[in-house]
Amino acid sequence: PKFNSPPNTRASVPAADDSTPSTSTSTSTSMASTLAKKIVVVGGGNSAGYFARAVVAAGRGAELLIVAAESVNPYERPALSKAFLHKEGPARLPGFHTSVGGGGERQTTEWYLEHGVEVMLSTRVTAADLASKTLTTDKGDSITYEKLVVATGCTALKLPASIGGALPGVHYVRDNADALALYDAMGAATKAVVIGGGYIGLECAASMATWGLKPHVILMEPHTMSRLWTPEIAAHYEKEYESRGTVFHRGAKVARIVEKDGKAVGVELEGGEVIDADVIVVGVGAGAPTAPFDALDTTPERFPGGILVDGTFAASGGGAEHGSVYAIGDIAAFPLVADDGKVVRMEHVAHARASAAHAAAAVLTGSAAPYQYMPFFYSRVFEHKDTSRKVAWVFYGLQRGEVVVVGDFAPKLAAFWVDAGKCVGAMLESGSVEENAVVAAAAKDQPAVDAAALKACATVEDALKLVAGGAECLGAPPPLVEASSDGEDEEDDDEGDDDGGGGDTILCIVLTTTTMTTTHGGAEQFELN
Repeated sequence: PKFNSPPNTRASVPAADDSTPSTSTSTSTSMASTLAKKIVVVGGGNSAGYFARAVVAAGRGAELLIVAAESVNPYERPALSKAFLHKEGPARLPGFHTSVGGGGERQTTEWYLEHGVEVMLSTRVTAADLASKTLTTDKGDSITYEKLVVATGCTALKLPASIGGALPGVHYVRDNADALALYDAMGAATKAVVIGGGYIGLECAASMATWGLKPHVILMEPHTMSRLWTPEIAAHYEKEYESRGTVFHRGAKVARIVEKDGKAVGVELEGGEVIDADVIVVGVGAGAPTAPFDALDTTPERFPGGILVDGTFAASGGGAEHGSVYAIGDIAAFPLVADDGKVVRMEHVAHARASAAHAAAAVLTGSAAPYQYMPFFYSRVFEHKDTSRKVAWVFYGLQRGEVVVVGDFAPKLAAFWVDAGKCVGAMLESGSVEENAVVAAAAKDQPAVDAAALKACATVEDALKLVAGGAECLGAPPPLVEASSDGEDEEDDDEGDDDGGGGDTILCIVLTTTTMTTTHGGAEQFELN
């Protein structure tokens, strides 16, 4: 079997305790081979790493093969648009391999070897015969399986090449190589443009602002984070960005990327305005391509897109034997119990981790328990050294009904989604661990709440007390709540440890049920189950 783990030779900044990039033992062969494994995972992102964690925990690591397109082992992807882009002490592999973000071991090449898990890196599956349980790779290898887990994730949507979307200098952030290239480009840049005002766009713009690049952010919508925030919420965040030199172009459309000498040098908007730039980041959403597993039952592209699965993440179609194929993470379109079984996709690390564990139980034990998941989103920016203030928010629950905003963003701000007299969703900026837990519990338990009473609350604390009065549980949020300092990531620290974050290592115990708190590279991680 192949075990390809080439070193990360492109690391722009060496690990804090080493002057050379990390290397790992590898063996490879150019000859095609036939492999047989009980369990095969296709994909090398967060969900693949956490699925491996569950299989190893069950003592069955030797049954598992992971086939991954990237040249590095699975890692905590959220770090790429957060601590990875810090000018000082940026996160780098191997510091944020899975499962450090979820409180587990760092799954390096040695970890996979120790537990008998085979990993084929820099390898793509190009064909799948689901009836015969056979995969073919771009190396010509043939792989047979008993259970197949598709964990291919999603891809960054790109601007058309016809308007310059593929020019050098235009960056998309999806994998480790993308982020390394962007970091290097930021280091040489003097003018920056970000196209898109969602998670990727705002997180990259925040890093650019801390580098002194005064980024221009181009929004088709009237305000940032338009799929979640109201104009009132967005205004607070946009003001903070503007105070750091960011310029927003609202309701704007890109006509083309301006090219000179074969490179991108600016962005022209419809109407003729040209914004000069020597680094451009595009963050306009993601797609969920299903190839080469198109024969499986899927959902319409972006509605929500991806591979259709049941409550155990089992997929159907294409002649696949029942229970032989599963899909997890971003690619899975699953029934959301919290929203009456509506089929959704969740592009979030919390879901990547949780779906991996849930599917592993089905694969390993035959569990038929339905997936219980509460939508959770978060972001953390301006966490660089000597920051004037950090911005960190969490959202739990459903987005429907009236939105009541409380607080002045100095530093706290809360918002509550009230539908039919119940709090069905809640967002909190700069909350403590305990306050975040109240928000999560409220979204989970959907307590009765009077919108007028919420509007009358003078402070965020008063609003949380009002909501907590109707919640059944104050210390058990759904997936993970993370509060961080200098580190990164999405929902629990996805950046990792002292291999690139700097800062002292701290171990804390938070008094909630089964709570683990660790710090990697200065980033406090909280997992509250």
